[in-house]
Amino acid sequence: MPADKAAGTEHQHATDAATILHRAAVSGACASLLSSGMLACGGTVDCGSAFAPVNAVSHWIWGERAMHANRPSVRHTVLGYVIHHAMSVFWAVFYEAAVARHQTRGALGTLALGGLGVAGLACLVDLKCTPHRLTPGFERRLSPPMLTLVYLAFGLALPLGSLLGSLLVRHAARKG
Repeated sequence: MPADKAAGTEHQHATDAATILHRAAVSGACASLLSSGMLACGGTVDCGSAFAPVNAVSHWIWGERAMHANRPSVRHTVLGYVIHHAMSVFWAVFYEAAVARHQTRGALGTLALGGLGVAGLACLVDLKCTPHRLTPGFERRLSPPMLTLVYLAFGLALPLGSLLGSLLVRHAARKG
């Protein structure tokens, strides 16, 4: 294969990876925001604190003390959200890679099923396969029904963010 064709193929893969990461940043942010809203709702209902579930995520750094933090703070709430956001983008990479691989962008039902599939995988990994110290933590502050709603919100927000990301890319392309 000529060198220029090989370089073009490599460049195409790099562009694809960059596109997937860009889309994951948008869909992951959407999933993070909507699932955080559900965490706040669930916390209000289950433990009387909208901040407790997000605070619990900071147990990655602060240990067991984070599980009992109910009030907003930089130490627990901001750090808990940053960790949750980073993990949302991490899972969004898998979602966006699957969407790109199967070229299903645009079929809303398929996008939603893909998002729910990734959320189910995230739930399985988070709650059954991850060492205790690296679980989300919010599962210890929420009831199973509320936890289910958090993962459903996450799974449905991935395609919403993905569609938003596609619109932003198209809009930028028109302007540029």
